[in-house]
Amino acid sequence: MPITTMNRPPRSRPIRLAAAGVGLALVLAACGDDDDEPAAEEPATEEPATEEPAAEEPAAEEPAAEEPATDGSADAPKLAIVYSAEWQDGSWGEFAYDGANALLERGVVSDISLQENVPPGADAQNAMRALADDGFNPIIAHSFDYGDDVKTVAADYPETIFVYAGGFGDVAGNVGDYSQPFWEPAYLEGILAADVMDGAVAGAGGFDIPVCRAMKNAFLAGAQTIDPDTEGSFVAVGDWYDVQLAKEAALAQADAGATMFIGCGQGPTFGQIEAANETGGVAMGYVGDMSELGESVLASFTWNLEAVFELMVEDVVAGKTEAQYYEVLLGDGGMSVVISPAWEDRISDEGMAAFDAALASIEDGSFTVPFDAES
Repeated sequence: MPITTMNRPPRSRPIRLAAAGVGLALVLAACGDDDDEPAAEEPATEEPATEEPAAEEPAAEEPAAEEPATDGSADAPKLAIVYSAEWQDGSWGEFAYDGANALLERGVVSDISLQENVPPGADAQNAMRALADDGFNPIIAHSFDYGDDVKTVAADYPETIFVYAGGFGDVAGNVGDYSQPFWEPAYLEGILAADVMDGAVAGAGGFDIPVCRAMKNAFLAGAQTIDPDTEGSFVAVGDWYDVQLAKEAALAQADAGATMFIGCGQGPTFGQIEAANETGGVAMGYVGDMSELGESVLASFTWNLEAVFELMVEDVVAGKTEAQYYEVLLGDGGMSVVISPAWEDRISDEGMAAFDAALASIEDGSFTVPFDAES
């Protein structure tokens, strides 16, 4: 599969938080005065030597010229991301693309390399090695499937921070992980779903991993605050991108009584939306406002990857080589729930009040949505 490197955003896209584009700031150092000859003509009583420091005063201001190191100078870190699909997917890839470009626009990083269509395995390892050799740090592998590749390459570059989207705290040395706390917005979406729909919950993930299970269970828990008798099921599709396979799985869940669908991964989500459009259920958008994909889309959540990536960059700036589990929760601005316009007038006052109350309690810390990855 081809590997494409993008160091600047080529175009605007239909589903995104903001357009990203930037130019690097040029830093001009202050220079001293060169008026030495007039000073030599002054009488000795004028003490020209005592006036010379005034000509050198700009040198004392030179540190100010270094300030752009945190807002766009060549001294700021260079950020790289590799991704297994295309950036312009209206979801997982696009929000990473936007987040990286937002950091570049703000000058938090001096340069970015965004490589798409990089399959896990030898291609991913070669790409990350080349990036490390070129001085990129941190290097982010934006998929759960890159875990083994990151660990293999990171062992040879102990001064570089590598992070992948494990989502379960897989941290060791210079290998980090970043959280996908999607169970928080999923809980809120469950409240909305049960308010407008009777029936069972259908969860689906590309694979059976903790964050996907947690999303389904949180969605079910939110629905049960409206209807305690709500039940749910979960299926692992076996692929992150196969929409038809996911649709078939969702239709099977619908045949068993499911009317409320929540997906983990683009393929599972798109497949569920298509199934819900056909069966009259409601579906949730995943990492991006997907309200335009059909009347079944009740709500979506967005992901602030700019904030997540900035935590990694801050560690590099601080000179750290030990990575972390990087996490920005909903209450800290990590995500937001977007209700589709077609549904805004169809949610009851009681349902909206329950949603608002739950959101406020999550934001002020008085309620924590449980991370439940059990079956």
